[in-house]
Amino acid sequence: MLRTLPLFLVAMAGLLLPSSHLTAQSVTVDEGVFRITVDGAEVGSETFAIRRSGTGADAQIIATAEIQMEMPEGALDLRPALQASGGDMAVSAYQIKVSGHRQEEVYVTLGDRRFRTSIRSERGEQEREYRATPGTVLLDTGVAHQYYFISSRIDGGNGSIPVIVPRESSQFDLTVTHVGDERIQIGGEGVDARHLRLEGNQETRELWVDSDGRVLRLEYPSGGYVAERERRP
Repeated sequence: MLRTLPLFLVAMAGLLLPSSHLTAQSVTVDEGVFRITVDGAEVGSETFAIRRSGTGADAQIIATAEIQMEMPEGALDLRPALQASGGDMAVSAYQIKVSGHRQEEVYVTLGDRRFRTSIRSERGEQEREYRATPGTVLLDTGVAHQYYFISSRIDGGNGSIPVIVPRESSQFDLTVTHVGDERIQIGGEGVDARHLRLEGNQETRELWVDSDGRVLRLEYPSGGYVAERERRP
């Protein structure tokens, strides 16, 4: 598991490099900033980047973010980094560091038909394994940009996707329904969007993406959480 860490550290450092340097090494799939609100009050932001190198079976995708929120319990900082491989963008490794009023580190690696998860927190260390079902998507709590991997797997806007939420220690199938095409406001501009409804694990989420599958807006109605881009992609 620890062998995957240098790759993520390089990816995180890459966010600080000049764009001219990055262009020679990778292609930016998407990047931007989400404003995060909870129950209508702005609590923070998510700055993210999704980059790809190579094509087809040799493709490597690194998705990273810095998420900062001020919650009633105190400040919360999330630093996720996900690696996906191949033309189907299959998850191969993941880590997230949580700091602030909560302290937690999560590592996910792909083994022999299993995802192995290690969670380190004030409560100690927990390990768990999950089935590596083909097409599995990893979605972490409070991380909006990872929903790009949902929209990129749905052909026509409907289907079922196996999902792992590592910090909640859960695995389930997410049913995706194309609600319709809508025009929404992003950063004061009208943007054509595809509205998807995601249902699974006794929860419903609303997702709006553009024609390239890039996330525009994400809502968890049950928790009052909304992540919306500051400006159109």
